[in-house]
Amino acid sequence: MGIGAMFLAVAMTTAPATFDQFAADANGWLLSGRGLPRDYRVTLMQMDSADRISAIAYLRRIGLLTDSPWSLDDLLRPAKEPAR
Repeated sequence: MGIGAMFLAVAMTTAPATFDQFAADANGWLLSGRGLPRDYRVTLMQMDSADRISAIAYLRRIGLLTDSPWSLDDLLRPAKEPAR
C-alpha cells in the first residue's frame, strides 16, 4: 500500500469533525477567499446534530452559507457513519 493510499485510509476512518474543528476549517476557507467545499453537507451530516446546528449557524453568520435553509429532518437526523 502506497503512502497516499495509507493517508486516504486513515482519513476515511477518522472520527467525524466536531464543531470546533469544522469552525477552524470554515475560518480557513473564509480567510483564503474560498467558498464551501462541494461535500460540506456530507461532513455536516457526519456530525452530532447539536454540532451540526452550531456549524450551520456559524456558516451563515460568517457569510459562507447563503443557499436554501436545511430541513428540520436534516438538522435533527442522527450522525451518519463515514463511508468506508
